[in-house]
Amino acid sequence: MPKILVPFTFDDLPVSPPLSGQPILSNDIEQTIATLVGWDGSTRRLVRVSPTGSIRVGSARAKAVLDILSNTAGYVLTCPNLSVSEVMIRAYPDNTGRVFVNIGKAAALNVGYPLFTGEWVSLSVNNLNSIQLYIEKDAERVAVLYTE
Repeated sequence: MPKILVPFTFDDLPVSPPLSGQPILSNDIEQTIATLVGWDGSTRRLVRVSPTGSIRVGSARAKAVLDILSNTAGYVLTCPNLSVSEVMIRAYPDNTGRVFVNIGKAAALNVGYPLFTGEWVSLSVNNLNSIQLYIEKDAERVAVLYTE
């Protein structure tokens, strides 16, 4: 049977007692781990269930909202370096200019996905800092809601 050479942890799954040394990985344990985690292409994530035991297929839990206010026309912003799974970006309903959203590249006037007054977009990303924003006018706002 294989051994776990480097124990890995999940913040959301406490293990007691903590793994140490090189535990033997039986077929039972390997199958259990495979049912508890999923692979999103770059990280392993726990499969979550509702309190009744149903697998959650919907969105992850909301973590926080960033309220972004431009302080100049042509305001450019890279979102903070935070591990996330989904993000919703909304141009405030009282804005008069556009917001451009880009992923992994700089956003600029007419570069990226345009959001007009009150429009929103929802995206799946692994890190919030992959989101780049360009706010066309001074003193306009964007809400960025992100999940775990």
